[in-house]
Amino acid sequence: MGNIYLKINHCLQEGRQTVLARIIRQTGSAPRTIGTQCLILEDGVLIGSIGGGRLELEVLKQAKVVFKEGRSTILSFRMTGNEVAESEMLCGGTADVYLEPLFPGNQVVQEIFNTLAAMVDDGYTGVLITAIFEGIDQADRACRMLVGPTGKITGDLADISLDRERQLISLGGAHQATLIDPQKGRHAFFVEPVKPDDVLYLFGAGHISRHVASLAGMVGFTVVVIDDREEFANRSRFPQAKEIVVEPFLSAFEKIHINTSSYIVIVTRGHAHDRNVLGQALNHPAAYIGMIGSHRKIKIIYRSLMEAGVSTKQLNRVHSPIGLSIGAQTPEEIAVSIVAELIQVRAMVEHPDDEGV
Repeated sequence: MGNIYLKINHCLQEGRQTVLARIIRQTGSAPRTIGTQCLILEDGVLIGSIGGGRLELEVLKQAKVVFKEGRSTILSFRMTGNEVAESEMLCGGTADVYLEPLFPGNQVVQEIFNTLAAMVDDGYTGVLITAIFEGIDQADRACRMLVGPTGKITGDLADISLDRERQLISLGGAHQATLIDPQKGRHAFFVEPVKPDDVLYLFGAGHISRHVASLAGMVGFTVVVIDDREEFANRSRFPQAKEIVVEPFLSAFEKIHINTSSYIVIVTRGHAHDRNVLGQALNHPAAYIGMIGSHRKIKIIYRSLMEAGVSTKQLNRVHSPIGLSIGAQTPEEIAVSIVAELIQVRAMVEHPDDEGV
């Protein structure tokens, strides 16, 4: 899918209207969590998912009204009792979905999402605060605010005190989006941390990497492939990769930007390359570092790195042997185990208090 904010900005730049739908309140066992988003285009195309089934059918139906009237709305969806039994959804629970029109005629909207797109594309984080209220007009210029990594504010929120604004900004430091119910004012506020895409850096372009790249792209990772062999690292073998870096492994670190939303998978063609890449990777704040190999190979590489000054604490960050233990044997099965582990780690990073599925 790619980053939904980049898609919004792209549509606005082209003069196209969109409706952003996000889950702002959820209880019980509704299928997706607070902050989950999807984007509806004018032709009815839906980008992303907030749970599928009847929920998205209702969102698509309501989005037509939002496009026509140019005003926000809140869709309260209850999946309990007979509704669950009569639907194809296995999850019950409740969800409130906020649909807001994002139209190119609003210059503040364009400025916010242009700034936001550039921010996440460059690997920076921020906080987006949106006023939540039934019937906010698409032309309203004071119903959302973006706080950049340096504290610079784009946009405005009407009728709130400076203390209230500071409180909302501080909540953006949490991992999860939060709905702040109204106090004396007429608006609730939705505070969501905005972060860069989850980028998977695949060191090595062999058979396993091909399958990892394909599966990782399907589940929302942006894929960058790194190898020093152009006959392996090329677009025909990795059509889904955002970027292919044909470079010696160590110098490749100068060409990429690793941050806390980065995931590193080390599956090169040899022990020496694995060892060198791992040594460099440990100097970066990646969310995940995984290296393929047998227990014997791992022991040898770890010993070598410790002799070079790498600490046990640093090595404890590494997922090796890589992947979840599912008895994988073939390159395809190993890729499944690796991507499953990436999903597991991503879920713990984004929703540390959730048990997951």
